[in-house]
Amino acid sequence: MSWSAYFFLTGIALFQYVFVWYASPRAGVWLDWFNLVVDVAMTIALLQVSGRSDSPLVILVYVWMFAMVTLNGRHGDDRALYLTALLGLFILGAGSWGAEDWASFMLVHLMSVSLFVFTSMTLMDERRSNQLDSLTRVLNRRAGLERIAEKMQRGEAFDLAYIDLKGFKNINDTHGHAIGDEVLSGLAGRLASSVRSSDVVMRLGGDEFLVTGPAGSLNGRLQRVFYKPLRTSSGPMNVFGDIGVVSWRGEVTDVDTLLNQADAAMYRMKYTETREDR
Repeated sequence: MSWSAYFFLTGIALFQYVFVWYASPRAGVWLDWFNLVVDVAMTIALLQVSGRSDSPLVILVYVWMFAMVTLNGRHGDDRALYLTALLGLFILGAGSWGAEDWASFMLVHLMSVSLFVFTSMTLMDERRSNQLDSLTRVLNRRAGLERIAEKMQRGEAFDLAYIDLKGFKNINDTHGHAIGDEVLSGLAGRLASSVRSSDVVMRLGGDEFLVTGPAGSLNGRLQRVFYKPLRTSSGPMNVFGDIGVVSWRGEVTDVDTLLNQADAAMYRMKYTETREDR
């Protein structure tokens, strides 16, 4: 690498650092995309000026892919894995373009990246399984609360619903625990299908669930979940729930406080309905 190329790339790296430092306090998602574009361009340039297909810096591409998959692995997002692998292949191809052995170089790395994807998918599936409730297959308490905390950290406005089934003990006593499990699993599936894939559906414990959704429309979506009976081995079964919904706009800074607010909203709903039934 020539000294001029070295100083030029170093200058770009310093500019990126200073720019991100100044912009980060008030920046949005666009700053992440800016960093990605600059990082990709810098890696391609480094490969070109340091030997193309013979450059030892090829390992940087795999380190970068590993870091990206690690960051996204907690969500088990297969699309992020595929995009990361394709972008890694693009960097390798553009960074080695012009080398005499370019075709054979890319064939070797195509097989290597494919193996990387397969291994990553196996690890992500195992992690995803550890995040799910064993009965309902929605997020368990720990994973769900982590996702909600991440939403709050990103500053995303959302509604949070606390759902408590009505008369679930009577279902277990009358029809047995196996039917009760079917009710919980069926309800969890309906809850998941009523919101977006980016929202959170979790089993808080027992017959209680937490759901996040679009601000201002979550309550209506969840009310429709209870319109039709659930199918069970004992036949169709009407299931109802008390739903407490709170909106998050950045006022609360910790998950426990927000959870307590949703819990209080649910109990207000339960108490109001109890008085109306008298």
